[in-house]
Amino acid sequence: MVALPQIPDPTLALADRALETAENSIPHRPYMGMSAIGAECDRQLWYGFRWASPKRFDAATIKRFHDGHATEAVAVARLKSVGELEVHDLHPETGRQFGFEDFEGHFRGHMDGVILGLLQAPKTWHVLEIKAVSDAKFRELEKAIEKVGEKLALRAWNATYYAQAVLYMDYADLDRHYMVVCTPGARRWMSIRTNADPKEAKRLRARAQAIIAAQSAPTKISESPGWYICRWCDHSAVCHEGALAENNCRTCLHATPAPGGEWHCARWDKGLAVAEQRAGCPAHLYLPSLIQGEQIDAGDDWVEYRLKDGAIWRDGGATQC
Repeated sequence: MVALPQIPDPTLALADRALETAENSIPHRPYMGMSAIGAECDRQLWYGFRWASPKRFDAATIKRFHDGHATEAVAVARLKSVGELEVHDLHPETGRQFGFEDFEGHFRGHMDGVILGLLQAPKTWHVLEIKAVSDAKFRELEKAIEKVGEKLALRAWNATYYAQAVLYMDYADLDRHYMVVCTPGARRWMSIRTNADPKEAKRLRARAQAIIAAQSAPTKISESPGWYICRWCDHSAVCHEGALAENNCRTCLHATPAPGGEWHCARWDKGLAVAEQRAGCPAHLYLPSLIQGEQIDAGDDWVEYRLKDGAIWRDGGATQC
């Protein structure tokens, strides 16, 4: 029998579009996250910190995010139901999520919690992290544990999760990390324990500091937009195709990170609140490394470039804000 074609439900399609509109309107995070610093490409991280490109997720991806949040809550509740365990997903003193920050507030992270009483190590506090993954990723972790053992499996399985783990241990001054990895809905779960790695934590902190301080884009990880990392990068159009980055204070050559997680504008000699950074101003001038062209002339409030196709383009020209 020939399979009948599937006719999309227009009502559900409309609901998906509403979901995309709501989620994609969430503004850029104002700091570099410890959950991201394990990514392979320095340039990708710098673009993210500089708000170069909008984040756009389709409905299927957004639903996976929502599944992940719901699964994490289920897993934490199950752990809390075990009388032998002491589980804190919020700081007992503040009632907030456990958080850390460094480099004058521009590098931040929030861990899922801490746990004590694991049967494997009942007297040792562990950083607690919950991750919801696909069935395929779940199987990959099982294979990594079989291949290299539990304590080395996280690094072999997911470099980004490993970076997050070693940083949280370092900032929390704890020597152990306990990750519970679940399939959607927490129908299947397994755990993986990881030891502290001070050397790697130091390297990651130094990397974050360098990217935060950089006034120009780091070297590309690949010149090919088809490279697997570049193909799925939010910033591929800016990096490889010459698309203009977003117009905001983070992409402007006048703005630099300042203490307290704030930014400073040299053009107007003022601090910039997050809302002001997002809005930008008429005196905006792109950081030169965001323009794929040769700088050929400049004035007090403009810069002229010869683009790759030979066209001449002038950035700026505003005299008032």
